Amino acid sequence: QELASLAWAFATVGQPAPALFDGLAVVAAQRLTFFKPLEVANVAWAFAAADHRTAPALFDEGFGRHVESLGGGFNDGSLVQLHQWALWLERECGRADGLPSEQLRARFHAAFASRGGRPSRLHKEVLSALASLRLEPAEHLQTDEGYTLDLVVEWRGEKVAVMVDAPWHFHNRQPTGHTLLRRRQLRHFGWRVLPLPHWEWSTLYHSAVADDASPQRRMQTYLLYALEQRVI
Repeated sequence: QELASLAWAFATVGQPAPALFDGLAVVAAQRLTFFKPLEVANVAWAFAAADHRTAPALFDEGFGRHVESLGGGFNDGSLVQLHQWALWLERECGRADGLPSEQLRARFHAAFASRGGRPSRLHKEVLSALASLRLEPAEHLQTDEGYTLDLVVEWRGEKVAVMVDAPWHFHNRQPTGHTLLRRRQLRHFGWRVLPLPHWEWSTLYHSAVADDASPQRRMQTYLLYALEQRVI
């Protein structure tokens, strides 16, 4: 449990720690059969979030068999984590030897794709500003991999996923491991990504009011600049 928690903690804050993950991989591989469902999911997700690929001995066929043996014990949160790990291992690392069965991976995908939430005020404001620019934003488009995109617009002939990043996507204004993993995987799957940090949008609105300017005009200018200069 301590090993899993340590790996998860470093990955969650987006803190690079390659030497730590090398050591964790060795110990985790030796003690894998003692790992419970939550611990397996935390370790797998942590390595995916950290994009730590120098641990081939950990994610081998034995890991896949252990995940399979625990299949009925994973809660929805663990299934979500394991889906992102499976995407990382197969699509980003090009490996399939450590994966469980297709049936269990289908459960991962279903749990991941079924996540939902109510649109925030920030989301609605960005949607309105994009629409005012006649960009015809699409909402909540779901990718084949199960990611739900906040907003999608076409810009310069390319589809751009506009990520409306709320406060919980950051720690001290630095993207969390969850946020970095999402961005990285979407880019790997062929998407252009435009992150919109919540504090920039809030500052934009309040400065416009203070200057007696049009908030919508400020937002439009900001979005046009971001689409030209900040798409990753």
